[in-house]
Order: sequence, then C-alpha cells, then structure tokens
Amino acid sequence: MSYDLASVSGQIAALADGAETPVTLAEQALERESANRDLNAFVALDPDIVLAQAEAAARRRKTGSAASPIDGVPIAVKDNYLTRDYPTTACSNALPADAGGIDATVVARLRAAGAVIFGKTNMHEWAYGATNSVSSFGPTRNPHDRDRITGGSSGGSAAAVASGIVGAALGSDTGGSIRIPAAACGIYGFKPGYGRASRNGVLALSWSLDAPGPLAARLDDIGHLLPFFLGRDRADPSTFAASPMRSADPVISPKLVSLTGSGLERSDDVEAAMQAALKQAGLAVPPVELTQVASYFAAWETILHCEATAYHRQRMAQDPAGFSAVTCAHLMAGSQLTAQELLEAQAIRTHFTELLLQSLGEWDALVLPTLPVVAPIAGEDWQAFGGRKVTTQDSMTWFCWIGNLAGLPAVTVPVPNPVSGLPVGMMLMGRPGRDEELLAIAGLMDRRINGKDRM
Repeated sequence: MSYDLASVSGQIAALADGAETPVTLAEQALERESANRDLNAFVALDPDIVLAQAEAAARRRKTGSAASPIDGVPIAVKDNYLTRDYPTTACSNALPADAGGIDATVVARLRAAGAVIFGKTNMHEWAYGATNSVSSFGPTRNPHDRDRITGGSSGGSAAAVASGIVGAALGSDTGGSIRIPAAACGIYGFKPGYGRASRNGVLALSWSLDAPGPLAARLDDIGHLLPFFLGRDRADPSTFAASPMRSADPVISPKLVSLTGSGLERSDDVEAAMQAALKQAGLAVPPVELTQVASYFAAWETILHCEATAYHRQRMAQDPAGFSAVTCAHLMAGSQLTAQELLEAQAIRTHFTELLLQSLGEWDALVLPTLPVVAPIAGEDWQAFGGRKVTTQDSMTWFCWIGNLAGLPAVTVPVPNPVSGLPVGMMLMGRPGRDEELLAIAGLMDRRINGKDRM
C-alpha cells in the first residue's frame, strides 16, 4: 500500500500500519527541509530536538501507548506561538524576544497528543503584513515559483507544507494571514470563528481580530488538527463560551452565496478558475452585491491599527529601532487615530456583522476567491485587476478581512487554474459557531472540484 506521506492523514495511516515510524517520518522531514532550505521557511529548527520527540513517540507506539493518532507526526509552528524548546521572535529584532520555556495552549495540546513540534516558521514581522517579505530572517519564497511571494503573514508555514516538508503547520489570521499564504501556495488553511480557538501564548497583532488555525496539505488534515484548537481555555477569556469540536451532519445541498460589488473585484484568471470550480461543484451559487465595502474595509483597518499600536506601545517606546521601517510606520500611523475613530469603526463592525448574518437571508456559506490575483512576483508594489490598481499588500487582504471583521470561520480550498496553472484558492466563510459545518461544506466542494483523493 502506498501512503501520502506529504499529508498528516497519510502519515497517520502509515504509522498505524507500521509502514513508518515517528523517527523515519522525522528524518524524512529533516531531509526535505535541507533540500528546500532556499525557501527560507524555517527560522528555528534543531534536528536533535526533533529526533528526541520522535524517539519518545516511537517508544510509546512500540508499547501500544500512543497518546493519539497524531503521536509522532511532525507539525511546524509559526514564530508567533510560544514554544518551550525554541525562542519566539515574531521575526522581529524588537524586544523582548521570548527565549522559550512556555508553550502556547494549542502547542501544549498538540505536544500532549504526541505531535513532534518541528521548528518555528518564518512570518511577516509581528504578523503586521500580508506578503511575508518583511522579516528579520529575510523573505520566504513560494515553492511553486521561487520568484513569487508566499503571501503572509503565515508564509513560512505555507511554504513548509506546500513543499512537503511537513503535512501541517500552525498559523494565525488577523486579516487573512492563514488563508492568504495557503491560497498563494496551493494548500488548505482554516481560520476558526472568533472565540472558538485559544489565542493564549500567540503573540497578538489585533486581539479582537486574531484567530489561530492550521494550514495543511489536505482538507482532512484540517479535521485532524482542529480539535486541538477549538474549545474553552481558561487562559483566554474569549473562549469561555467555546465548545470543543463536534461532529457535523453530512452536507448534501448547502445554501451558498457569492459576494460581489465594488471593492470585491478579481483578475480574469482568478475569476475563470472560480467559475470553472463552481461549475464542477454543480451547486447553485447566486450572487449578492455588497455596498459600502470600502467603509467596512476602513473599519477593519482602523481596529487593526489601533489595537496593534496599543499592544506595541511600550515596545515602541523602549526599542523603536528594533522594528523594520515598514512596521514602525504602521505603528506610528496607528498612534494618529483617535478614540472617536475607533468607536465609529466598532459601530460599523457591528452593522457589518448584522448585515452578513441577517440582511443577506439564509445561507450556509459565503463564497469568494481567497485572493484576487495569483501570488505576485517578489518586489512588485502594485497589482492591477478588475479595473483597479492597488498595493500588493491590499491585494492580499482584498477579500479575507471580511471573515475577521465579522468573526466568521473561514477556509480556503485550492482549485485548478486553467489559465496560468498557478495556485488559486476558493474561500468559504460560515456562520459563527458553525466551524464544523463549514468544514463539512468545504469537504463536499473539495471532493467535487479536486476529486475523491482529497478527502
């Protein structure tokens, strides 16, 4: 029997059947990282630490005491998650850097399940950008085309998965930072709904918008990892009403709505890929026009900048030179916003959430491209599409911010690109608290679009 060892699901099956051991999986992952070091996906990786975890997992499996199905599976961690065996820098020179010793809640849960914590991945500095071109360790390269960006801010995690180094990695998402690089690199990414997943131990960008989540080679890999994200954590008050992951009923005919309107344009090749994928899925997806998109986007930006500046206030006062010029400029801009502007943005946020959840009628998932363009060439400052010319940064967050402003669960699924062949992602956003139902809908779409081997 052959196993898809590039995926968590394939590794679980190989371990269960005895075709692989945790040590052989770890050794293969280390070899693949060495062969793909030009991607600059990892910023901290110690083979001795990796192999020690794998050997412990092998001993558990040998005695029939595996902690879980993922016991012995390598999983990479974004450099804004605290980890006890690696420093956490958020890929910035700004102080303070965490020297290790503490695990974020999600990392601790995975470690307790026996997962092999496989190093720290590159990211856009402090998660404050969507290109992964600004990092104290240098930019990450896209495995599909080394001349293109990965998108960010979880670009290192996406590159590590897309290149086959690991089957899954941890990311965080404030305006698309899981979904953006997942789509640009042709893999899967899931942002839980706000308050479903613990942020404890994940360095903040904007605490009312942030959500930790997984990136993975296959959609069923997401299902294996979500239980370690979802559920109440006493260390994160936002999760006090969160339920653990539950099973979802089978999905046959979900009600899908496609969002359109000024501010939601996309390039011709992305639109062609979306239309071909929806036709393949064979589901009715009526369009609904959103108005005042620019106002809602501005509200998201205002909240993001205000909270980021508040979070970094002391750090900026003590060590401003530690930030890159770009990040420092963002933080300075946030300091110019007023309390009144923040309150107005929060009011707009409430109106926007009510609009999506009530005024659009009944729906199970909202459908959009994840990105309006394929992964840009590194160094490009502008993107042109749909009659618009926008910065590369704004093009990366063009659609994804919607899920963060409204707190919706969201997933990106790769779809074939009949024009250029470069990765294109389809984004589905679900209703609050229905993360499992959204994953089931994504599974239906994935099977119809990408074939039976995807699940």
